[in-house]
Amino acid sequence: MSAPPAGAAAGWLAARLRRGLRRGGHTCWLLFRVTVPTFIAMDLLKRLGVVAALGAACAPAMGLFRLPGEAAIALVLGYLVNVYSATAALGSLGLSGGQVTTLGLMIGLAHQLVVETVILREAGARAARLLLYRVVMSVLVGLVASRLLIGGPR
Repeated sequence: MSAPPAGAAAGWLAARLRRGLRRGGHTCWLLFRVTVPTFIAMDLLKRLGVVAALGAACAPAMGLFRLPGEAAIALVLGYLVNVYSATAALGSLGLSGGQVTTLGLMIGLAHQLVVETVILREAGARAARLLLYRVVMSVLVGLVASRLLIGGPR
């Protein structure tokens, strides 16, 4: 068995590289279109005082997770929209590593709830039961993670 000619291997590699760069660029563009507008909107809402008002209203519930009330915005975005919007919102809140990790775990367990519940129902699964399970597990993991990763009671 003989090795392929050097030119053929180089052509194959160049084609793979072009395809990878094209797909990577497409993915970056999609992420850019989601995260940048969310980050800008969060910054604008912060400057207008909306984030602080929402934070004050959500502080009691988020305090259970040792998180500031403003973190509820990222949690709701993750639960209802997608992980990328939640990530952009997190970036504008200036949270600690433990706080970001706690929210990340919660969002990772229960993200895009509306879309995924519809898909599960269409697939024949018990969607309502799985929705409840995902939210309960998200809350439980959030409670445990906050105790392990975030210092002192809030």
